[in-house]
Amino acid sequence: MGSKITSSMRNWALNWIKGSIESCLRGSTPVNIVKGRIKRAIESYNVKPEDVEAVISLLQRDPSLTIPKELREERARPLLEFIEELKKGEKSG
Repeated sequence: MGSKITSSMRNWALNWIKGSIESCLRGSTPVNIVKGRIKRAIESYNVKPEDVEAVISLLQRDPSLTIPKELREERARPLLEFIEELKKGEKSG
């Protein structure tokens, strides 16, 4: 992407990711779709893996989500593992 990423574009991407992760935790969006969105946000919108990790952490503790804690953790695990892989790739790349 040749154009400069503005803070509003980055914020939009973070909100997109947050909604996608929340949908995944609810069981409405498949993990692979969310992984693709996360990768796109990181590659195209200047979102950092640590940002996504923070979003997942916040959603796991969000009292407004009516999802049992154990189910949240189970559904978040593959996303957190994916984030770790991305962070390792950043360091070696």
